[in-house]
Amino acid sequence: MFLNYFIYFCSMIKTTYKPILILFIYLLINRCHATGVLKPIGGRVAGMGRISVCEQGLWGVANNPAGMAGVRGWQFGVYYENQWMLKETALKCGGIVKSFEKIGCFGLSVSQFGWSGQSENLIGLAYAREFGPHLAIGLRADCYWLHQGEGYPDRFAPTFLLGVQSQVTERLRLGASLYNPLNTRLHTLNNDALPVVMRLGCAYRFTEDFVGQCEVEKDSQVDGISLGGGFEYTLFKRFQLRAGAQYHPNILCFGVGYRLRNLHVDVAAQMHQALGASLQIGLEYHILQE
Repeated sequence: MFLNYFIYFCSMIKTTYKPILILFIYLLINRCHATGVLKPIGGRVAGMGRISVCEQGLWGVANNPAGMAGVRGWQFGVYYENQWMLKETALKCGGIVKSFEKIGCFGLSVSQFGWSGQSENLIGLAYAREFGPHLAIGLRADCYWLHQGEGYPDRFAPTFLLGVQSQVTERLRLGASLYNPLNTRLHTLNNDALPVVMRLGCAYRFTEDFVGQCEVEKDSQVDGISLGGGFEYTLFKRFQLRAGAQYHPNILCFGVGYRLRNLHVDVAAQMHQALGASLQIGLEYHILQE
């Protein structure tokens, strides 16, 4: 809480000192917990309260690898989040997923949080497969890379993400994921560890055009748990309206999506209680398997 109000206070100071404040804030955040690059990815996810564990399709490769098990053909995408309207705290991600008949789906994701002087980077190679009509399991092997700027060595750490989804009924889907279960450490001066992150959620399709989702998250480096929920309403088959909210941190989310044949465009905005607004945009292109 102190950190949130400190950053808000700093934003009111003269812009002359903005670069120094940005650097100080970034270092303080990284010292508390290095999770910037581990945030949920995708324009649809961002508009629905950051609910990601039940997400299906391309961005399953970055959130819950089990979610990409149903992909058919090729899917490509890029995602950008301008956190608190500062380019120095931007989150960028690219992903690709390809399905292979009778084998499963393979995916690759590359993410970066920060800027050239200080950044967190994540490269993940994922595999997912459906086991019958009701169960999908996915695994992603990661290489986490912390770039600390001039005078400090970069740090690397291997870890993995395990995910599962279950289509319980035609309307109800459950999802769960576990990141870094071995509590991998970075071997920095403070012997910092990557967080262990657990997520559990569900998605329910009330009608053909209306779906709601909820999720609970526990981060080993954050006190308490995070709760979130959101919904999506489809208009005219191509246009989607979205809204959601998250508790701890307290965030309100809104978004829209548009489907134009194989191209998907998703835009979202989030409002944090202390840090202000963040904007997100995601682009996807699908090549269906014949």
